[in-house]
Amino acid sequence: MNANDILSLLGTRADDERVQALLTRLGTPLRPKLPVEDYRFHDWIMIPELGIELGFSDSQLQSGGFFYLWGSGDILLTQVYFYANFEGIDPYQGELPYGLSMEDSRDAVRAKLAAFEASRHSGLKDTWDVDGYRMSVTYDEDELAVAGIACLAVPAPVKRLREFEPPAIEAILKTFGDPPKPVALKPVWPAGWDDEALGLALDDGELDMTDSYGVTLTYARKNGKQGLRTIALHRNGDLASPGWTGELPAGLDFEDSPDTLLTKLQTKPMYHIDGELAGLAVWTLPDYTLHVLYSNLHGRLQRVSLIAPGPWRPADVDVDVDQQLD
Repeated sequence: MNANDILSLLGTRADDERVQALLTRLGTPLRPKLPVEDYRFHDWIMIPELGIELGFSDSQLQSGGFFYLWGSGDILLTQVYFYANFEGIDPYQGELPYGLSMEDSRDAVRAKLAAFEASRHSGLKDTWDVDGYRMSVTYDEDELAVAGIACLAVPAPVKRLREFEPPAIEAILKTFGDPPKPVALKPVWPAGWDDEALGLALDDGELDMTDSYGVTLTYARKNGKQGLRTIALHRNGDLASPGWTGELPAGLDFEDSPDTLLTKLQTKPMYHIDGELAGLAVWTLPDYTLHVLYSNLHGRLQRVSLIAPGPWRPADVDVDVDQQLD
């Protein structure tokens, strides 16, 4: 089997006869489903005996449509995974793109993909934007062989209903401790919320402005009063948000790789964990705690959170870092 024959179908409708023929050739009776009532916009079909997994997405999501349209589009083939060293999955035995081999070391893979070096993003994995798709390569523990290769059709940016002028980071940092009340919000966040949103913030401690500024504000209760504790800045597509368009702290950029993140901060994080899909690094800085969630699959920053000064513990986050990605 030749991987390029499968990869040539990325972006093709699942009901296209070529995709249907592929599924038949792979020997699976399964077909992708995206039940709208379950708010599921992706589906995956694993063929463990061949070491292949196919991923499917809603076309409205893939084309960057407004969130309210997600689930109303066609189902597209958007992801292909080739496995070599994963528990319960037989190794893929066919040809790989760009002359890659599952026996290649990390250095060998980089050499074979040297033509795309300018696009490489590295951390736990290496990721390149090659012709027509994004390729993410996972290595075994000693980096002397490939454990798996993911090939992804990158979704278009999520569309924004209207433009919102983001406040400066300096202004945001001055709002720690502020209550979820109009008098406190309007100077920094003049739009993007209403009385209903404030009511929800009073109830559950979270003000969702992901569809406007690309921000989530989280409040903590102390001595019977609520005060702003965390400001989360979202990448476009994170939690279906059109994303934060302002500056990021510490000179960061959402396009930074995990390795670039660590280089820019210059000091070792107080907490750092990597999962198969995502990673998390935390630094205690003079004015706030910096909490950065990144995608290991795409090799880019996903969410940058500023947390009010004070004690921070690993127990403050979900133990399974992969579950923090939507």
